[in-house]
Amino acid sequence: MVNIDDASSSDDDDGYQMGGPSISSEELFDALNNGIIDSIQSCGQVLPSSAIATNNSSPFQCEWTIFSSELVCPAVEDLRKYFPPLEGHEYGSDGRPLLYATCLGLLLSSRSTNDNDNSDNNNSNDQKSTSLSTFLSIAKFLIEEVGLNPNQPTSTTGACERPPLHLVSRSCHPAAVHLLLSRGSNPNMTDDEGWTALMACCLPDIPSYEKGGPSIEERLATLTLLLKGNNSDDWEVNVNARNYCGYTALHYACEGLNHELIACLLDVGDADATMRTIWGQSCIGLIRTYSEDDPERAMKCKEVIMNYLEETSEIESIRSILEEERKSIDLMEFVSDVLIPASRRRDTDSDNGENNKASQDERILSALLKYLDINPDVLFDKKTFESYPHEDGNLYEIIHQKILDLVPLALRQVYINHPTTEERETILCTQFKVRKEAEVFNDVDARRIDTKEVMHRAFKVHRERGRIPNQLELLNDIIVSPLQHTLAFGTPSNAVLKEIIEHAGPRIVEMGAGTGYWSYILSRLGADVVAYDMSPTQELKEEQSNEYFGSRTFFSVQKGDASTVFDITNNSDRALLLVWPNNPDAIDNSHVAIEGSTLPDIWDIDCLQKYHESGGETVIYCGERESQIEGMEGATPDCGFCSSRKFQTFLQENYTLEVELKCPQWWMKVDDVTIWKRK
Repeated sequence: MVNIDDASSSDDDDGYQMGGPSISSEELFDALNNGIIDSIQSCGQVLPSSAIATNNSSPFQCEWTIFSSELVCPAVEDLRKYFPPLEGHEYGSDGRPLLYATCLGLLLSSRSTNDNDNSDNNNSNDQKSTSLSTFLSIAKFLIEEVGLNPNQPTSTTGACERPPLHLVSRSCHPAAVHLLLSRGSNPNMTDDEGWTALMACCLPDIPSYEKGGPSIEERLATLTLLLKGNNSDDWEVNVNARNYCGYTALHYACEGLNHELIACLLDVGDADATMRTIWGQSCIGLIRTYSEDDPERAMKCKEVIMNYLEETSEIESIRSILEEERKSIDLMEFVSDVLIPASRRRDTDSDNGENNKASQDERILSALLKYLDINPDVLFDKKTFESYPHEDGNLYEIIHQKILDLVPLALRQVYINHPTTEERETILCTQFKVRKEAEVFNDVDARRIDTKEVMHRAFKVHRERGRIPNQLELLNDIIVSPLQHTLAFGTPSNAVLKEIIEHAGPRIVEMGAGTGYWSYILSRLGADVVAYDMSPTQELKEEQSNEYFGSRTFFSVQKGDASTVFDITNNSDRALLLVWPNNPDAIDNSHVAIEGSTLPDIWDIDCLQKYHESGGETVIYCGERESQIEGMEGATPDCGFCSSRKFQTFLQENYTLEVELKCPQWWMKVDDVTIWKRK
């Protein structure tokens, strides 16, 4: 081998002399750290001291390729020259200690099929040095001869005081893990972010064996060592330890779709399969989220978890939670994968290349109905629509209920107070964008989750009524709005419509009828209905539009307003039906009005007054009422989305409330159907 000059300590402690200019202790440690990493990566073919610059800046290399088990590893012999005067526990300029660098060298090394990973010494009989054997020799020397602490963490910026065991656990070399554990490494030791060696072993980004990573046998052997050691009473490892974002080792095994690791954590470690991350993800939910990566492995993982939950009788405690989580994941995947693409797609046949609102709504609803197992022709083909058995439950009512069945209850709430833990987790489990936005760093540059920022990012204020999950606004835009513009803003149920006919009488005049959907279903149920609108969709020319509805019409809606309907024609003997007649924010709710928005003039009060003056007796109103709206503490009075305050005041002053009926409601709304009789 090539000889190198011995290191010698200078008298003034300024540095170390290496046959040339002296270098500082930190520089020497930097060089030795890099040299150790190079030595391990080269399977011992490069000496640690080769990284130390010499007069001719030529690195030293070993001249051998093999050495017998009786000989000391040349890399160790090379290192021994520095101890003393070095003590070994010092840090390099980047905060990295020697043992940590040794473990990093193994982690960065390519795996070799010649590694014999089942022994402590790993001095293979074929006399060929490997990265693992070089690591084992150097690590033993540093711990046993130099006396380094096997738990000494790195102080490198961004490494969060990570201990050496984390690196070898991630490398999944059982012999390396056994060495550190047998010399006193603590398997429960965490870094500043709460990561454990168990988590490191189960991380989903560890390459597969086919891609140069450890075999599943090596990963299982490593995991078992961490869980139980050599004997069952070696230690009690905290298998359910959680890191800064609430993940356990089991969560990472589920994220990686590794059913073998999952089974080991459950059977050997008795891991808790009911725990959820900070983001509300259960083990089953994580498997579901990543199932597209490998559906077959995902199925096996789910089977392992579910069997364990059934066998331990823990399934009942989380069955409802799992169902709500499943709904949340399925729903948001459907929205992002199907509905949003449908909204963006152009249909050149139907709209001449223009992405107008009516054709966009039709594309969205066609995709939605197919997902609900409803033929879209039922909505968009007149004959098919009319042949639908509306008497058994009208189409809108059926669609509304099917959609509510898709949406978790937690997502449909307006929260005046804070959501429960389960509600919060159901809301957060699909809020991927919030995760990065809510990460903050503490004084030691370790990540933490700012829970206040989570709530700020995941929820938004809804008028002054409370806070809603962000997803709810998206669902309103992509699902509710197209339905309202195609069918009606209020959702009728047959039970409510039958009550209207019973209490208000069969003769009804609907004002602001839009598509005429309510009038059509009422007529199917036996009512005598006439319908009017200032802008009936069937009478509009191509250059005109009804800003609330598309071109679809379900009933004969005549052109007319309050003056023509009640001053000229004889309709005052009919009950007046108004469904969501106005959105008066700019006038009655100016505190929530959108700046720069313009709204049509309020017409509901004029209509009601004309009806009253003409002798009208009965009013049927579907919409929000100020008396039913609950706001946050100190909230400004809110008269609702559906009618003006003047309308509601006149109705209460001149009519008596006789019947209150619950109708199907969309999220964020508290509308109902009320029947009023003239005083």
